[in-house]
Amino acid sequence: MINKIILSLLVVTLIGCSDDPNSQATVTSDNSANVSTIKFSAPTDTTLLTITGEITQLNSKNELLLDRNALLQLPQVTVSTTTLWTDGKSEFTGPLVRDILSAAGNSAKHISAIAANEYAVEIPIEDVQQYPVILALEKDGKILSIREKGPLWVIYPWADHEELRQDKFYSRSIWQLKRINLHD
Repeated sequence: MINKIILSLLVVTLIGCSDDPNSQATVTSDNSANVSTIKFSAPTDTTLLTITGEITQLNSKNELLLDRNALLQLPQVTVSTTTLWTDGKSEFTGPLVRDILSAAGNSAKHISAIAANEYAVEIPIEDVQQYPVILALEKDGKILSIREKGPLWVIYPWADHEELRQDKFYSRSIWQLKRINLHD
């Protein structure tokens, strides 16, 4: 119940602080379950994300492997925003990165994110704690394909936070994400 209240306040704050009256960040599913209690079994489908490093939940040797179904176990959040790589405003949906890290049992300060093409970027944990950064699985209600920067794309709520409209935050919006290593 407390999680629901906090999330509702966050959504109201985001909508109220936006300089764009059409921007929004909304929760699209029940957030009453504590994400740190989710237990991930071994994937039954293609692994989309491998998490290594300072985590307590493992479902493979020294790593946590997540398929689409595992990521869908987490509360799904929709962020309506513009990007440098798409036309106009789009709605991106997926779990909050902080929820993924909490479910993995994260105790690190930095995220090393690595894409399918080996592009790598460091994302400070503060980013995902301060802002509703999501790991998008869908854009405008359609599953993100590899051609459309999927299946996983780190999306910041640029439309809601002018201070995020900087190169350093745009560079952290890694697409075709495959691996996260959590470290200090």
